[in-house]
Amino acid sequence: MTEAGVVFAGLVVISIGIRAAGLDLAVARRFYDSWRTPPWWGVDRQPWEFLYRYGSFPGIAAGAVSLVLLVASLFARALRRHRRTCLFLVLVLAIGPGLIVNGIGKDHWGRPRPRDLIEFGGTQPFVPVGLPVRLGGHAFPSGHASIGFYWLSLYILWRGRRPRAARVGLAVGLAAGALMGFERVAVGAHFLSDVIWAGGIVYLTALAADAALAAGSAPEIRRTGTAAP
Repeated sequence: MTEAGVVFAGLVVISIGIRAAGLDLAVARRFYDSWRTPPWWGVDRQPWEFLYRYGSFPGIAAGAVSLVLLVASLFARALRRHRRTCLFLVLVLAIGPGLIVNGIGKDHWGRPRPRDLIEFGGTQPFVPVGLPVRLGGHAFPSGHASIGFYWLSLYILWRGRRPRAARVGLAVGLAAGALMGFERVAVGAHFLSDVIWAGGIVYLTALAADAALAAGSAPEIRRTGTAAP
């Protein structure tokens, strides 16, 4: 089985376990108290409010800078050797957090957020992680967490040639995604499974982008013995 197959199978198994154990609701209840104002623990608390407002900026900025450098590489010869790296980072951000997570998932999956549930003073029924529903919710997957997990792309980018830097990228990506995800769970915006799937989607996107770019550069490698700049 390919690495992507293993990751996807792992996401499915984890989701089954979360459903069987009722973890989505159990974790959400840890942060909710109807006697508290506001009832969700993470609302208006620091540093979680700061993370919500500004935590996505570094990832978005990295993608934007990569796009600028990619365009500049068409005119500046010195930047051409960074073209593949920039294209990879742009593709992962645009397709993973951008298209799949926010464009397709959040807008069309329909899973209600925890704070909208009957169990937490709302009007919507709880929907376990799984197939999409037509309830107009925006819980699945977590957009903010996906931007944090975007840094996992550095692990995919560097693991074959810079293993130490790759491990740093892995640690940063997991930590940033977990922190962003914790904030979203703590304010009743997402479930645990929404955060886990956000990370999985970004990782799978990075694997696909890396494989596509490697396949695209293969003819040049065969002709010259080295990758094209």
